[in-house]
Amino acid sequence: MRGVHSAVDDIRRTIFTEVARLAYEGGDYNNIDTIHYKLTPTEVAKFRHDIFLERAIDQARFCLALGMDLQPATERPLLSTHIQELVDSDDKFFKEPLVNIIPFACNACPPKQIRITDSCQGCISHPCMNVCPKDAIYVDKETHCHIDQDKCIKCGKCFNQCPYHAISKIERPCAAACGMDAIESDELGRAKINYDKCVSCGMCLVNCPFAAIADKSQIFQVINAMKRGEKVIACVAPAFVGQF
Repeated sequence: MRGVHSAVDDIRRTIFTEVARLAYEGGDYNNIDTIHYKLTPTEVAKFRHDIFLERAIDQARFCLALGMDLQPATERPLLSTHIQELVDSDDKFFKEPLVNIIPFACNACPPKQIRITDSCQGCISHPCMNVCPKDAIYVDKETHCHIDQDKCIKCGKCFNQCPYHAISKIERPCAAACGMDAIESDELGRAKINYDKCVSCGMCLVNCPFAAIADKSQIFQVINAMKRGEKVIACVAPAFVGQF
C-alpha cells in the first residue's frame, strides 16, 4: 500500500536489484533461466503455499522487469534465448501493455461484497434497512438484520449508516483503486485488465496486496546503454524518493 512499507516493496526492490546486477556484471547469461532459484533459494515458500508457484511468480516478475512481455502459464519463459536481444537492442520505448497482472499470482479476491456481521445489535431504528434503495435488508426473529444478496446492488448506503459498524464492505483492492473501471475477471475469477480502458496509471499495482501486478522497466536497457557509452539523460520525477 502506498505510504506503508511492506513485503511487496521488498519483492519489487529485490527484483530490480537483480536486474541491475545482471546488467552491470554482464558476461555469461546462460544461467539466467535459473534466476528464480536465486530469488527464492529456500525449500519452503515464504508467501505462497507452494515453493514452485513462488518461483514461477518471481520469474514472471523478472521477465517484466527486463522489459519483456508476460508469457502465458502454458509456456516456459526461456530468458536465455532473448537476453542478448535485450543487450543489443536500441529500442527506447516500452512495448504495451506496461502494467500486467500475473494470472497465477492473483488471489482471485472476491468482488465487492456488503455483509452484515454478528456484531449487529438488532436495534429498533434499523437505519440500514431504511436507507436501502432495493429493500434488500430484512430482519430475522432475533431482530438481527441480514442482506438478500440477490437484491443487493452494493451501493454501500447501509455500511455508512450502521451506528455499530456491524456491516462489512469487502472490495477487490485493485478494482477499488482503478479510476477507469478497467479491472475485470477472467473465467477463473482472477483479476484481468481491460486494456481498452486502462491508462497505465499503476494504481492497481500499488494497491495489490499479493504482488500479483507488475510493470515493465527499462533498467536493464538503460544500464547497457550507459556501458556502451551512449548519452543517457535522466528526467527524475520527485516521486522517485518513494522507491527508497
